[in-house]
Amino acid sequence: MANVLVIGEKPSQVKTMAETLLGSHRVEQVAKQIYLRKGSWNGHEITFLPLIGHITNIDTPEEFGWNKVEPLEIVTNPNALVVKENPIFQKIITQLARQADEIWLATDPDSEGDNIAYEAYNIATRAKHGLKVLRVWNSSLTKREIIRAFNDLRQWEPHLALAVQGRRIIDAWVGFAGTREVTHAARKVLNLGKKVLSVGRVQLPTLKLIVDRDRERERFETKSKYNIMADLLDDSRQSIIISVKHDKSPFDDEKDVSSVLSKIKDATTGIIDDFIRRTTRTPSPQPLNTTDALSLLSQQLKIKADTAMEILATLYEEGYISYPRTDNRRFKDQFPHGQILNDLAKHSPFIPFLKRITDSRQVRNNGKKQGPEDHDPIHPTGNIPKAHGRIKQQHVKAWEIISRYYIGLFMPDLVMERGSVKVMIKDEMFSQDYQLTLDFGWTEAIEWKKPRDTTKFSFNKGQVINVGNIRSEEFKTKPPPPWSDSTLIRMLERLQIGTKSSRPEVINKLIERNYIIRKRRFYHSTPTGRSIIELFESIWPDLVTPAFTRMVEQKMDEVATKKAPFETMLEEMRTHYINLHKKLIAQLDRLQDLLTKTTSNSSLPVIKEKKGEDKKAATSNTITCPSCRAGILVERINSKTKEKFFGCSRYPTCTWTSPRKKVGDTFVPEKLTREIIGLCPQCAGSLTYKKVKKYRLIGCTNYPTCQQAYFLPEKGRITILKKKCNECQRRMISHVAPTGEKRTFCVTCNTKNNK
Repeated sequence: MANVLVIGEKPSQVKTMAETLLGSHRVEQVAKQIYLRKGSWNGHEITFLPLIGHITNIDTPEEFGWNKVEPLEIVTNPNALVVKENPIFQKIITQLARQADEIWLATDPDSEGDNIAYEAYNIATRAKHGLKVLRVWNSSLTKREIIRAFNDLRQWEPHLALAVQGRRIIDAWVGFAGTREVTHAARKVLNLGKKVLSVGRVQLPTLKLIVDRDRERERFETKSKYNIMADLLDDSRQSIIISVKHDKSPFDDEKDVSSVLSKIKDATTGIIDDFIRRTTRTPSPQPLNTTDALSLLSQQLKIKADTAMEILATLYEEGYISYPRTDNRRFKDQFPHGQILNDLAKHSPFIPFLKRITDSRQVRNNGKKQGPEDHDPIHPTGNIPKAHGRIKQQHVKAWEIISRYYIGLFMPDLVMERGSVKVMIKDEMFSQDYQLTLDFGWTEAIEWKKPRDTTKFSFNKGQVINVGNIRSEEFKTKPPPPWSDSTLIRMLERLQIGTKSSRPEVINKLIERNYIIRKRRFYHSTPTGRSIIELFESIWPDLVTPAFTRMVEQKMDEVATKKAPFETMLEEMRTHYINLHKKLIAQLDRLQDLLTKTTSNSSLPVIKEKKGEDKKAATSNTITCPSCRAGILVERINSKTKEKFFGCSRYPTCTWTSPRKKVGDTFVPEKLTREIIGLCPQCAGSLTYKKVKKYRLIGCTNYPTCQQAYFLPEKGRITILKKKCNECQRRMISHVAPTGEKRTFCVTCNTKNNK
């Protein structure tokens, strides 16, 4: 009987897999919050180990720290970047691998999951040579699919993992070398303290898109344009059949409008030059990939892209949809659609749509295979959710949208009657169209795509028709709309900026760093965001355009598809980045000149320094200890587990401690997160509930350095809710007045109405 070590990516997924395969099984704790699940299956003794996502990070050794080497040496010296492994998982995997005969890698079934598996694979194969390594590749977490995937194990191949590893290394070059280069130069002319000018390969082009759209909107000059319209009347000249528009509309010049109107203003009849009526059939859309699903949910639920990604991930982990990270829009030929549709028939609202399906063997408009990963498009599994536990009402709504879309892929075409007329009025041509739905087809299920019918009309060629009310209608031109989650995600995909899973994270990081803000579902750049783009456009334009990041994605895709060896592509990108970095060095004097002319540092894109210069384990947020109220909370390191935690600066007099929790780019005490509202819009601190004398307020943890504050009502009960504001993603406030009146509001978005 073979001993098998199965390595999964998350505890929740491992629990589902273990319960499916092993039934009742043994659970053994091997470290804090790390549990093994053991049992027998198919003649194997299986041990399931869950990871916590990535168990390695790329860093620089101490001898390559800040001010110890020239920044470019981080790229040119092969010893400058090292992979640091989590010591706890390193120890656990080493021990378990030595006892195992085979390793089955069951991390998320995509390139990112392969990269996490690669980290565990390296530790395991170092511990025991000759291990047989196989890959579990499941498309969902249903019982049926888990059993299929474990019975159909694949040979482990690292090409997908290496593609991700290449991106991580290139991002480290840009992040470490680029950030250090510009920060060193900036510190010579500005008093930045230990703050840095952050540089990112994907963030900068994304930010530039938003800044450029804001610039375009601001430069836009509203102009008047004119349509010339005429009403076609019935024989009694009492009723309007339709209004027709001049073929040259819209007109830019009012003089041209006056010229046409003076020519035809006395016309009482026109002649039908042409009338066409036709029937059109529109097939159902192609299946959903990740970008399509994020765009769809963002539009329909009016949520951020990263929130949509979290909803998709939860639905997958709970077994309601397939794996949500896929570039594909094509289902395999033998995909079991019929079984899924039969399961969906148990949800009564879907029955009318399912009755219209005549062939469930394959979708009617199968797309093309895209990307290196072997995944089907996003689809429901057939399991029907109800709001409970992790599944909230919003998750159910998202599932219904995805399921309706999937069902619509099998339904009949949308059938439309379309007509168009051309009318000659004194040698001036007018025209108009109409559309009428004959069969809503697939739009019955995908209801948000239903067409709007217009007034139907019918004429004969050569017919004389009565004309009345010939007029001009003025309208104002509008600037292009700001980016929404839906349009921005699609543009990032088109420009090959980021990956399907990283794009929502990048947008969210720009918000957290106060480079952009989200208002009414649209993104706008902040003064800080504009500053960073203006700065880098002047000194390093190659990095703010999509060209470099697109090249990285293309080269790493060649690695993922085994078209090129990893080492060759990495060296090619190393040479390319060195040339880019030398261009930056040549512009450092210009950078310093620009910074010297800056009248205020408040809008500079500075963030807290990462570890390297200050070895003290302390947080930048000055938070008073909630126990003694005398000390402040600082980060400390457990000497045994090497885990970081928060403790009081007055230890051992005060022994208050708390685990860490990440909020944005900073860590805060987990015990206090119920009081943390969100990130401060002015600095790197956090907003928290405070009482100062008789006042109650939301203030920054960096007070008195940062005096950002929002005052709350003086009377009544205040509660910090878990619910977040749709606009700024900070936590909502509940206020119950002495009269019993209750209201919920966002303190940062609704400050005018707080009292």
